Amino acid sequence: MKQTFVKDLAPDSPVRSTFLVKSKERKMASNGAAYLDLIFQDTTGAIPAKLWDYSERTTSAFEVDDVVQVEGHVESYRGTAQIRVRKVARCAPEEVDLFDYLPRTQGNPEEMYAALLERVRGTGETPLRALLLAVLEDATIAERFKLAPAAMSYHHAFLGGLLEHVSSLIALADRVVDHYPWLRRDLVLAGLVLHDLGKIEELNFARGFRYSTRGQLVGHITIALEMVQEKMRQIPGFPAELKDQLEHIILSHHGKLEFGSPKEPMFPEALVVHYLDDLDSKLEAMREQYAADQDHAGDWTGRNPALKRELLKPPKDQGSGE
Repeated sequence: MKQTFVKDLAPDSPVRSTFLVKSKERKMASNGAAYLDLIFQDTTGAIPAKLWDYSERTTSAFEVDDVVQVEGHVESYRGTAQIRVRKVARCAPEEVDLFDYLPRTQGNPEEMYAALLERVRGTGETPLRALLLAVLEDATIAERFKLAPAAMSYHHAFLGGLLEHVSSLIALADRVVDHYPWLRRDLVLAGLVLHDLGKIEELNFARGFRYSTRGQLVGHITIALEMVQEKMRQIPGFPAELKDQLEHIILSHHGKLEFGSPKEPMFPEALVVHYLDDLDSKLEAMREQYAADQDHAGDWTGRNPALKRELLKPPKDQGSGE
């Protein structure tokens, strides 16, 4: 089990621990010496590293997204801690627990998934309940749903992020439907559970976060539609009108054509799914920006690339929700 993390490293101290290789590049120093420029990461952060006097055998022994055993010394370079690597070796995949090396939810994915299943099972006996259980009780889907990030970087970009996002959306939706009781609660619930289902195939997260080839070519909206349609076909007599409405929710949940939705929301439940999804993702993006810039001087954060703006910091006595 990993015991020393990036957050534990201090300049002028030895290090012997495991890290995920976030980047790896061969470079030349000003004196002509070749070295490997590396960035190591774990669930607590990232740290630059340098490997000098390496052999071709050493550099071919590990690649980006591998987890490696590192021995070296932490030094300070221009005020920033970095590792001067003496030895590095690839770890066997069976020895690796992803939750030690990638950003992760602070919740328990097993407990969150169990709560989601309980919520769905507690609804009335309807075709939508049958569909949701066909999806959520599929062991192959469940395994990836528990771990998938909701995005590469915009929001909930961590292991368990998709499940945390969906759980938050369902809690929000229950309040909205309580306020607007004429909305179809089961359709909103189904739309929120299924709208981002394609993320489990669009993104690879077995090591670092990467788009899969299929994800790049097709995208999560189309993938989700295909997955849901396959499950619908397995339910005898699934209503055609309900099928069209749920497909529309998936296709329109980004809200506008320029944001990647083939359709814009055309009935109330589709609009609710879109706005709740937009609200939860943007608030999480803001929360993450505040957390990242908590030591940033001044009243404003750095520019958030997803929101394309700086954010006014909350009063110090209010905190950032951490």
